Amino acid sequence: MSSIQAFTPAAGTVDIPADAMAALLRDAGTPRFIESLLVFCRHSIGADFVSVFARAGNGGPHLVGTATTTCAANTRRAAEGYMQHYASDVNFALMTRADDRSYLTYQTAADITSAGYRRACYDRTGIADRLSYVRADRGDALSISVYRSRKSGRFSERECDRTSAMMPILVAVVDRHTTSDRARGRGSIEAFERELARRHPGLTAREREVAARVKAGLSARQIGLDLGISETTVISHRKNAYARMGVTSLRELLQH
Repeated sequence: MSSIQAFTPAAGTVDIPADAMAALLRDAGTPRFIESLLVFCRHSIGADFVSVFARAGNGGPHLVGTATTTCAANTRRAAEGYMQHYASDVNFALMTRADDRSYLTYQTAADITSAGYRRACYDRTGIADRLSYVRADRGDALSISVYRSRKSGRFSERECDRTSAMMPILVAVVDRHTTSDRARGRGSIEAFERELARRHPGLTAREREVAARVKAGLSARQIGLDLGISETTVISHRKNAYARMGVTSLRELLQH
């Protein structure tokens, strides 16, 4: 049964292993963070998937990261599916509100009325349910979601309460990560895109997006997740961009 409620942390204390908390803090702002978040949530509440999306201004969602203990391809499938169907998602609708409030949402696969969204993000990846924290903020909206697979079964009431109690900690660490990510990476990507637009006006918009992320150090998989396209498509755009710029390797791109 789906639910939306104003976020109020569950009462009581949460016992969190010091080493797990230390790993999250250590990896904030690095490519290892999402995997550390998954490990933390796996040990704490038995989550099989995690995802973090942000939204700045009036645009669509930006994938901060996603990870799973199941088949690695499921992260790509879920991310690509979500970027195609986010307009049907209750979390994104909440992120677009201007009330600066926070919410806790819960939904099962059966609660999703959009057949395309359900098939792309839940049926293909074997997700049973999702528990999310959503912050509605005109300048810095955020969603943090944990999921259980059909094989593991849905979250119990106790696990939902534990997640609610832990969420202020997760939000603080995710905010630290996204702030570091923007400072270290997003700004660089935007600068690279501007530079490429100036120096290579013949690049298509997508080729420019891909080339800028290659220059920023993202892998084909990371670029695909960030842009909501497949790795094969990333590689194709990268090849075309290299040809237009007259380079043949990352080393030449960095020196270009």
